[in-house]
Amino acid sequence: MAGLRTSFTVRSGVEAIVGGRAAWRFRPHYHAGDEIVRLLAGRARLRTAAGCREVSAGQNVVVAAGTVHRFEPVDAEGWAFSSEFVLRENAKSREAAADTDLTERAIELLKGREGLRTDTERIARVCGVSAGHLSRSFRRVTGTGLHNFHVVMVLQKAKDLLRVGAPLAATAFDSGFYDQAHLTREFVRTYGFTPNAFRTAWAGRA
Repeated sequence: MAGLRTSFTVRSGVEAIVGGRAAWRFRPHYHAGDEIVRLLAGRARLRTAAGCREVSAGQNVVVAAGTVHRFEPVDAEGWAFSSEFVLRENAKSREAAADTDLTERAIELLKGREGLRTDTERIARVCGVSAGHLSRSFRRVTGTGLHNFHVVMVLQKAKDLLRVGAPLAATAFDSGFYDQAHLTREFVRTYGFTPNAFRTAWAGRA
């Protein structure tokens, strides 16, 4: 996926992403609102903590707000897609949806950390369990590891800042990335477009 970019637009408060046919393989992540995905070509595999399913061209799939998920190609030809997100002020977040006390506690501790040093060992000690037990429990509940979840949480914070026009460098610093390049790298890896494209689309939304 190196060098490839999706396109991002905002119309009437609705975020939309379009990706031409390619072997798109995004990191596990979640969104603040429901994601409505339509496959335009090819086949993709959707993975969540509940399992996986295959989606083919012409099919739609809804990924509920807060659900950690990942789409990946089924074959070398890749897939094309369009996604829409409706931002909801009271959207149920993945943090609130966690179904174990241990995972909820770990997420609260992640929220309080400065920067992106997850420190699983320390979080496990505070929770009174081993790092291995915490990691296994967290992955069973969320479908991804602590550090990846931490990165996506920080990306959500960055998106909130960018929606209101915050400068890129300040957004990177205030949300916990090392620098603007780090923010851009993680943003592209997760969403397939740059934070500047996201900020620009919100600034010029119809």
